[in-house]
Amino acid sequence: MVALLCPALLSSCNDEETFTTAGDAVLAFSQDTIQFDTVFTGLISTTKRFQVYNRHDKGVHIAHVELESKGTSGFMMNVDGQNGTSVSDVQVLHKDSICVFVKVIPPVNTSTEPTKINDAIVFTLENGKQQKVILEASGQNMIAMKGEVLKDNQTFTNEGLPRVVYDSLVVGKDATLTLAAGTTLYFHNGASLIVHGKLAIEGTQENPVTLRGDRIDKMFPYLPYDRLENQWGGIQLTASCQGCTLNHADIHSGNYGIRCDSIEGNVSITNSIIHNVAGYGLYLKDSKALIANTQISNSKYDCVSIYGGTADFIHCTIAQFYPWKADRGHALSVSNYFGKDEHQIESVNFYNCFITGYANDEVFGNPGNLALNLHFYNCVLLTDVRDETYFSQCTEESKDSATYKETNFKTFDTDAYIYDFRLDTLSVARGKGSETYATLYPTDMNGIERGTKPDAGCYQFKE
Repeated sequence: MVALLCPALLSSCNDEETFTTAGDAVLAFSQDTIQFDTVFTGLISTTKRFQVYNRHDKGVHIAHVELESKGTSGFMMNVDGQNGTSVSDVQVLHKDSICVFVKVIPPVNTSTEPTKINDAIVFTLENGKQQKVILEASGQNMIAMKGEVLKDNQTFTNEGLPRVVYDSLVVGKDATLTLAAGTTLYFHNGASLIVHGKLAIEGTQENPVTLRGDRIDKMFPYLPYDRLENQWGGIQLTASCQGCTLNHADIHSGNYGIRCDSIEGNVSITNSIIHNVAGYGLYLKDSKALIANTQISNSKYDCVSIYGGTADFIHCTIAQFYPWKADRGHALSVSNYFGKDEHQIESVNFYNCFITGYANDEVFGNPGNLALNLHFYNCVLLTDVRDETYFSQCTEESKDSATYKETNFKTFDTDAYIYDFRLDTLSVARGKGSETYATLYPTDMNGIERGTKPDAGCYQFKE
């Protein structure tokens, strides 16, 4: 009965409203300019909104609200619930407001550089007054890769238009995909890089290779989509993969980082970052891997999860500070079992590594009835390190340390999701590494000399 009466009551209130056509009757806006970040052409932006206020004691009729471009710019609007490039007869009651939503799909053009897009929403009042809200954005052309399967060797560089992957990019069994220094590969939501053949990422300290989502705009003024998880899939190395070599790769904000499932070839990851994913950071199942000078951080599941196989980790920082859910995985999980199936750890070793996180114990091991061939040498760990079966010359991170958990690092901005895992001045990891193992990687991932007192992890402290 209440639902039936409400429209009548509202109609009665509206009938009593009086409207003015006085020349000084104008609207006020919460913003006079709506600015969008750069968006890839053909992709839809985030939606922004602004309020339209009537400060007068009588209602104001808006005869027309229209896009100045008549809809050719790529901007779209919704005015008080009405979609269209032009809407008519909009009422703003006295001392009231309406809401306008705006988004943009930048049209394709011929430029290789971002192209500015300008438009305006024009409000024509019943008294003849016109008012505008300016719209500004930039569109970046790109190469759309839709369901592509590479059947021969290809090299992607940072020259020309950026590449955006849809429906996943598949590297065939007989093909090698090489990503040259400075290349950025963008992935649409849900798209992954699936490797049946070989993958070679050849970044440098000055020009790393980046794999990320395709949202290059912001959710909020302080928060780019690129800092959020689950913006794309991840890298999947299938059983037929002949090998994977990554150097100075930045892989972030995916559904997962890298998944290696019983691959034929070896995995080598050096000077790289795997950060901020909604699943596993690095997942190794019955694989052969070398991971060095690498940061693996903030994963909803384990940052590193190993089932069977062999692996060496040298000067790695594994940090589990996933911010969106308290029920997160471990920084490190090593097991002889996947479910009920045996996958014995043949040899997994950690040298001069720093493994920490939010939990009270960030290292999980599951030997079961098999020998767990796992050992840590000169590492700093957030776990009990007294068992000499597994730990040699290791340091246990504790509450009694000068720094503990997140205070070991330079920057932790959990509002804007900005993390800098370089060591703080008093970090417990300082000077805890062995010079013997540091000679294998005498500089950290940023090229800083480790010297005779190497720090644990992938970053050497420098003032």
